[in-house]
Amino acid sequence: MISHIPVWVFFILFGLMALGYRLSRTRLVRPGAVAMIAFAMLAYSLYGVTSAFGVDALPLAAWAGGIAAAIVLGSQVIGSRGLSLEGERVRVAGSWWPMALLVAIFAVKFALGLARGVGSPVIEAAWCVGAASGVFGLISGSFAARALAVHRFADATRPA
Repeated sequence: MISHIPVWVFFILFGLMALGYRLSRTRLVRPGAVAMIAFAMLAYSLYGVTSAFGVDALPLAAWAGGIAAAIVLGSQVIGSRGLSLEGERVRVAGSWWPMALLVAIFAVKFALGLARGVGSPVIEAAWCVGAASGVFGLISGSFAARALAVHRFADATRPA
């Protein structure tokens, strides 16, 4: 079965893990760079939803609901903890959470592809469509929540 997995899939996993490792380190970033990562994760998760389930109301609504939930909950949890302004950049504390989230998006996408590849009927069940799409939204919405927190912090602490 593993012989049927395209080699490029492992390059995507390696790239996501490299990005996750980079995000595990404290670093100085421009708020726009954090927004670009969030946008990329939103696009990757939307691709995961549409490639697995098509452009349909249920998966898109579950995905959007997951994003909204992550932003609402994340803005309360994340806040400005671990942030400090240094000139035009924000010092962001490193965390292993982004690595876990990146690998989780990959794992869900991989599992859906595997289920579709073996012809599993569960992939068409409404509960599976909604759950997987919601998970994609929650995970990518977490990156959006962090980007919003960084932007709010930068705007609030930037000298007038």
